[in-house]
Amino acid sequence: MKKIFLFVKNGGNETLVGRYDSKADAQEKVMDMVEEDSVSVFNFRIEEREYEDITNRVKSYADACKVLGIEPMDEDSMKAQGFRPDEIARRQLETITEALNEGWKPNWADTDEYKYYPYFYIEVSEVQTEDDTNGAYAGLSDAATATAAAGTNAHLGSRLCFHDRETARYAGRTFTNLYAQILIEKI
Repeated sequence: MKKIFLFVKNGGNETLVGRYDSKADAQEKVMDMVEEDSVSVFNFRIEEREYEDITNRVKSYADACKVLGIEPMDEDSMKAQGFRPDEIARRQLETITEALNEGWKPNWADTDEYKYYPYFYIEVSEVQTEDDTNGAYAGLSDAATATAAAGTNAHLGSRLCFHDRETARYAGRTFTNLYAQILIEKI
């Protein structure tokens, strides 16, 4: 299927703004950005390209590497060097996220730009601990300050955000095991 790709020039670089079904849709986005960001219409260009949805092309870490044109990590070598499974999973998720975002990078200076993350509901699973008392797998943790002069939250790394809700949902559903490795410490 053909899509209209919209790019914006940032100095000497171009950033993908999005893919649209028609030139009219892309032009509407340009006009919205010109009004909001005081950028010139001359900073944009469109290009019609064949496009296969990224979710059809990225079903695994190896697929993400292929899309990005990089070699997969040597997990055995990383483990031998002392990398924990959660560290390897996080690196794999960073690669998958980069591939699924197709060139989009979050603009952290733009507080109006939405950034999406998978959301997980963790069910508690009873386990026996070594001292024969009941325990449970840990749920998601949240680091926050509430009584200081400033507040902060740490949910997921910024390298793991997505440009739209559906891509975040796809990542969460498809790569649940990798997310579990970095979010849940099993006891």
